[in-house]
Order: sequence, then C-alpha cells, then structure tokens
Amino acid sequence: MHLSKTKSTAKSFLWKLPASGDWQYYIKYSILAGGFFLICYYGSWWIAQQHQYRIFIPQHGGQLLPFQPEWVLVYISLMLAHTLAPFAVASRAECTAWALSLCCCVGMATLIFICFPTDQPPVKHLKGLSGSWMELYWLTSSISTSANAFPSLHVGSMLCTVWYSTQSKPRWFKVAMYVWFFLVVYSTFALRLHYIVDAIGGAVIAAIAIRWSQKRGYFWRRQNTRDNLIELN
Repeated sequence: MHLSKTKSTAKSFLWKLPASGDWQYYIKYSILAGGFFLICYYGSWWIAQQHQYRIFIPQHGGQLLPFQPEWVLVYISLMLAHTLAPFAVASRAECTAWALSLCCCVGMATLIFICFPTDQPPVKHLKGLSGSWMELYWLTSSISTSANAFPSLHVGSMLCTVWYSTQSKPRWFKVAMYVWFFLVVYSTFALRLHYIVDAIGGAVIAAIAIRWSQKRGYFWRRQNTRDNLIELN
C-alpha cells in the first residue's frame, strides 16, 4: 500500500537533485562509467598504435556534406548530456541501468576497435583553414583517436544517455532530447569525424546495450521491491 501510494503521488520532473543519501551512489556510478570509457577507449587506441592493420572504409562513404566547423559546439554538447543524465533518472535502479548501458556500449565498441580498427575520415586537407571555430575544432579532434572510428561511441553513448534521460518524461521533452541526439549525429558528419556507417554502428550497439541494461535493471528493481516489502513487514 505504501509503495502504490508513493507511485501515485510522485511528481513528474525533467531534472532533479538526488536525495541527500543518494549522492554518493550516483557519483560512484557516473565515475565508473566515465572511467571505464577512458580505459577502454584509449586502451584500444594504444593497441592499434602497435600495428598498421586497418579496415578500409571508402572515402565517399558518408562524406557528402560540406565541412562545417561551427558544429563543434553541438559535438561537444555530448558532455553536457552525460553530466545531466544522473539528474534526469528517477531512481538508483535507473542510474545503475544508465551506467551499465554506457559500459556495455563501450565494451562492445572496444572489442570492435581492437579486432577491426578503422580510421576516421581524412582531414589533412583542412590544415590550411583558420578561424576561432577551427581552433576549437582541432582541440576537439585531438581528443578523438584514430582507429576508433567504427562504431561511433559519440553516437552510441549519446543514444544511451538520451534514452534513460527521457523515461517517464513529457512528450515535448522527449522530442527535444531526440532532436538534440540527431543534431549530435549530424555534427559527426559535418566535422569529418565519422562516416555514416560509423553512426549506424554506434546506434546498433547502443540499442543492444539499452536492452541488456533494462533486463539487469528489472532484476534490481524486483530485488529492491522485495527488500522494501521485508522492511515494511
């Protein structure tokens, strides 16, 4: 009875601060997901530097758009989406599932990076361009690594974050968040950082990761509900 009453009176929200006792939990899983990404992403890049084996992607495979360096702001907005995600989830279980979806997405991508390394689109011909946008572009692209192009973790991680940030949210908010997602996807093409096939691959591994994390999340929600009922009794 107490559980159903709490559910019916819960107020909808877009973002909220975690409860005072949950801060440590949310921070722990956010750091876990971020640390796992850094280790896997740059670890696979280091492995790729030890050999010259690469999977070739034709240069015309997705580079049909003109180069647009101003889209770098949209590209780096991924960091803002990840930062806001812990404040958008409704519970510890959802926070755990979100972090697990990111780790699963990164884990699958890392295996592909190691076994089938692919380079990003060539950008040497852009060296002659100048301007404030180009300075930010080169700074951003320096963080990205060669041989980690397919699948796009920028696309995959953004999809995982948008998915969990929009659960039980108003329709307009979901639309806005997915528009943000597609703008980020477009920015990877406009900045010559990915091919279309990279984005498709990122979306596929994200869908698998979300599905897997939902199953794990269901188990934890069921376990937490059983523990709560035991405490009530």
